[in-house]
Amino acid sequence: MHMFDDSSSAVKMNRYTVSPLKIGLRVDYKGASYKITDHFMEQNAVRQYIIQSMADGGTKRVFRHEICDARVSSVFSNLTEDTIFNFENNEQSQSDEELSQIDEDLTANCINQEPPAKKPRFKELPSKEEIEKLALARTEPRTNQQTLWGVQLLRGWLTENKYSSSFEELDETTLNDRLCYFYASLQTKQGNDYSKSALVGIRSAISRHITGPPYNRDINIITDKSFMPSNHVIMDMMKKLKREGKDVISVHKQTVAEGDIQKLSSSGIFSTEISLMIPSNSPK
Repeated sequence: MHMFDDSSSAVKMNRYTVSPLKIGLRVDYKGASYKITDHFMEQNAVRQYIIQSMADGGTKRVFRHEICDARVSSVFSNLTEDTIFNFENNEQSQSDEELSQIDEDLTANCINQEPPAKKPRFKELPSKEEIEKLALARTEPRTNQQTLWGVQLLRGWLTENKYSSSFEELDETTLNDRLCYFYASLQTKQGNDYSKSALVGIRSAISRHITGPPYNRDINIITDKSFMPSNHVIMDMMKKLKREGKDVISVHKQTVAEGDIQKLSSSGIFSTEISLMIPSNSPK
């Protein structure tokens, strides 16, 4: 009767058994991060590992090959103590140095694997200057030019009268006072009064400037009660223009008299049957 030498088999198994992974080591399992908390190997069985999720603390019991990177070759990823022992029986065993290198390679591919960077859902966070450009883009270029023109007029008046040219942060009372005198002082470079539409445009330009970026003030110099005095000034200026006959926006041609219309009609010039002929002696 053949007797099986247990001690000889144990020597062979111990010789070619891969050292277990260290407890506390971070590994990758199905794309998630875990750490090894324990390992065990029942009699004549493959070693198993207890891993704990780094995300929710849940634990799992897995084999060595289950915590290998999917990119590792199938031979290495399925390498276990049993397969190493079988290599010995098939005279295809590897040296302790080779097995140690395999284990290091597997560990390098399995440990600390970070998931691929997720593509951003939105654009890069815009700067404050880019936000301001977007606000300017909502108005027509012609409107932006008019805004700049009205603001430059006010700055010029402030500088000429020894005030600070920065008016955007003035309190409402002070700003209203400045506007009262500014409106009353307005005239063209030729010394003439501005038209009604020009006065309205200057006031609107200043309003757009202080309520737009970067100031974004929550005031309205046209309708707010605190700016009623300055608006009374500009309204009085418009009435003065009307009394003086200077509020005419466009000059219309004189109306054709009824008698002249009858003469044109009787002459047949409006007839569709008349064709215009170029005289033969006319230059071509």
